[in-house]
Amino acid sequence: MTTAKNRNLGTLPPRASDGHEKRRIVMRRRHQDGQLIETKHGYSVRYYTQGEGQQRHRVQIFLGSFEELTRPQAKTRMADVLAAVNKNPTLNPQIESETFRAVAVKWIADCETRKHKPSTLCNWRSILRNHLNPIIGEIPVAEVKSKTLKSVVERLVKKELSPQSLKNILQVAKLVVASVVDDEGDPVYERKWNARFIGAPKVEKNEQRRPSFSREQVTKIVQAATGRIQMACVLLATTGLRAGELLGLECKHFDGQSVKVAQAVWGGSNRVVKPKTRNADRTVDLHPDVASLLKSFIGGRTVGFIFQTSSRRPITQTNLLRRELHPLLEELEIPVCGFHAFRRFRNTYLRQEHCPDGLLKFWMGHSGKDMSDHYDKSSEDAQYRRDVAKAMGTGFEVPKTLAPKAKISQSGVIGRQAETVESRSIARKPAKTLEEVGVSDGI
Repeated sequence: MTTAKNRNLGTLPPRASDGHEKRRIVMRRRHQDGQLIETKHGYSVRYYTQGEGQQRHRVQIFLGSFEELTRPQAKTRMADVLAAVNKNPTLNPQIESETFRAVAVKWIADCETRKHKPSTLCNWRSILRNHLNPIIGEIPVAEVKSKTLKSVVERLVKKELSPQSLKNILQVAKLVVASVVDDEGDPVYERKWNARFIGAPKVEKNEQRRPSFSREQVTKIVQAATGRIQMACVLLATTGLRAGELLGLECKHFDGQSVKVAQAVWGGSNRVVKPKTRNADRTVDLHPDVASLLKSFIGGRTVGFIFQTSSRRPITQTNLLRRELHPLLEELEIPVCGFHAFRRFRNTYLRQEHCPDGLLKFWMGHSGKDMSDHYDKSSEDAQYRRDVAKAMGTGFEVPKTLAPKAKISQSGVIGRQAETVESRSIARKPAKTLEEVGVSDGI
């Protein structure tokens, strides 16, 4: 019979160590067998659990007295305890010691292989570089918890970032932490983020800045614009295209009655990429007046981008915005905003004109929300779409002809040309023919 003295002789195997006497780390093991020991009052089980950082703790749980359990019964109860422990196996010390910055690099590289949109990856890199890495880049990823994100919010609030920006930044931090997985593909750090404790400002949709042009403003813009920016504004306001989709249009995408959105242009390098979403790949029917105007703008060209530079490359969105649209808006005393204001104008106008909901979503590239949208096949009837496009109208006065591109005078700045006020006013006079004003080349 086992004596009480012998029952206290249970020992544990030596702890794993990385060589430092005061720093012990958990060995990477997929399964713990545990140790059944006999204490003074009964059976207990011992095993290791992970603590903060690289520290580990020894846990001892009392299973029952000798009167309650036999040794086989104690082993059965120990197995039940260890079953829950082994669902969350001991972590790899190498993973535990990785910093947030190092894990973020691996996460971005993995996202690139998954073919995320270039714009999305650029935004994530910017968030990591400008906001997260300077604050928590050197913190072990195992220690990034709700308290850590709370400190991030407190620091970034002082920069007066918008609530939506803070939301995007926190989302990136959570994605980085969730990207750490074990050999089985299971997440190593299953966080239950406490949004109330983190304290990020709530996003109020009614307070978000979502500028949109009115009918009167669109009319002023189109009448005052010249050359390619005039054609761009007309198309944006009558189709609801995104700016990247507009600049990605090629001559082959225009069939005389509609434009086919099959690609988009993004970034300063003018990369041609796929449309933003699957629903963005669509055909947008044009009002006859707009189709006639676009046909005149393209002229005899059959290849190349509709809006292109002298080197036959697509126009950079930033250049078109800052050098042509923004100066025009300032001159007209209209609040400066981006091309998306035209898209909001078009969506609002179609709703006010009671456009069939199925066609509205199709033209705008929005997804359906219910089975009625799924069953609707209106978008597949080309003649019906053209009839509705003609009946809906444009919401503003479309010019009969395009105004010639304003003449420019050298400003003395290398690589830049400044448009004079006199040349702008002269350029707005009606042109005799499109060939005379050089609109047919699309520049």
